[in-house]
Amino acid sequence: MRAFLAALILALPAASGWAEVFNLREHGRLEIFPVGEWTVRSEDQGDLKIQLTPKTPKVNAGCGLTVSAGGADDFPTKAKLSRKVAEIAQRMVESGEYGETAPAVKAFYNKQGFGFYFTLTDPKLVGKDPVPGDYKQVTVGLVRLSPTVMVEVQILSDGDKTEEYQQLLGAVEGMELQTK
Repeated sequence: MRAFLAALILALPAASGWAEVFNLREHGRLEIFPVGEWTVRSEDQGDLKIQLTPKTPKVNAGCGLTVSAGGADDFPTKAKLSRKVAEIAQRMVESGEYGETAPAVKAFYNKQGFGFYFTLTDPKLVGKDPVPGDYKQVTVGLVRLSPTVMVEVQILSDGDKTEEYQQLLGAVEGMELQTK
């Protein structure tokens, strides 16, 4: 019984994933909990840019987050943020790269704050075998974690039903802002 408990305790961090922590100075700490085999890199160039890339070459997915801290609270309500995401979707559809009408805007299920996203499909890749670095779908969204912290989200994948997409979506929805 003790051996089982010891194994369970040792496996728990791997199952739940360690938090990746990013210092946002006076705005707190952003914690992201990636599940699965992802490499997390970041660079701070005014806005914090975070990239989640697969550790396994056969996985064709990735996530980019741009964290803005300290700006004006341009989206204090869910309705205003939802409208902004819908405008972004419409602009992307009008660009002609995606052969569809404006997609449905969906809510992120965040523990903290609120956010919205949409997914577009590249019609040239539908029904074709995956090609590394060539993604069938793009998911774009915005998350307001606090009045001073906004996160722009982009998930690239071969489909929103894939395990990798669900892992990346879970990392976005599980983000937490720890304030001082």
